Amino acid sequence: MQNYVQKGQTLTVVAPYALVSGGGCQVGNIFGVSVNTQSTGDSSELVVEGVFDLAKDTSTFASGDKVFWNNTTLQATSSPMTAAGASNKEIGYAVLSQASGTNALGGASGDATVRVRLNPLGFGPVQAVDTDPSLIQKAVVTLSAAQIIAMYGTPQTILSAPAAGQVLVIDQILAQMKPGGTQFTGGGAVSFQYHGTGVVPHSGNIPAATINGATGSENVVPPPTGTIQPPAATGLDILNATAAFATGNGTLVVTVFYSIITLS
Repeated sequence: MQNYVQKGQTLTVVAPYALVSGGGCQVGNIFGVSVNTQSTGDSSELVVEGVFDLAKDTSTFASGDKVFWNNTTLQATSSPMTAAGASNKEIGYAVLSQASGTNALGGASGDATVRVRLNPLGFGPVQAVDTDPSLIQKAVVTLSAAQIIAMYGTPQTILSAPAAGQVLVIDQILAQMKPGGTQFTGGGAVSFQYHGTGVVPHSGNIPAATINGATGSENVVPPPTGTIQPPAATGLDILNATAAFATGNGTLVVTVFYSIITLS
């Protein structure tokens, strides 16, 4: 077979940015782990198959969860989109379970890495924009304690604004509170609304008791029961308009299922 080239477990690319040995690298639809430390423009070797511990953001994973690559922050993430609405490439899935019975890193927001089984097929980037209203996308955002406290005076971004002539249509929101060693106190009902407007894309709020509770809890916030007019080119915020939550050290994980629709 004279046309055989190689096994394909390692590929040669031109480094699109400075690389460190063991760091992730995306070139077009190719994703792999750099063999060596290289400078921008160097001929570089990427391993595109295998299991690796990769630097991650504050995302949390369970074994089997999809893992995406943010090529701006150069970190693994659970979100298919960046904060600016650009697409993140799906690179594999989390494999945290170990024979020892102790999970590998990646299940906590403070973990610096996540263990990933690379997907050598390379699905390419998730489409951040699609005109098919039946396509449901998912975004997962973890709010720190500082953001939970700050959202009384400063709404925190959950979904960035889509392009001009497009609207975010929210299907459902799941809010999961993960208490820390110090409970929050005070505060008030937590709500979601389109940025800078009074338009709410849901039915109901997250009660303050969810944030202040000593044990973890989940709230499913359903879509509205009536007609709303989602504003074009407007993102989604989370806020608390009653009173600020006082000192605590838990996190709030918000999962949003939504579509981006192009207006005709």
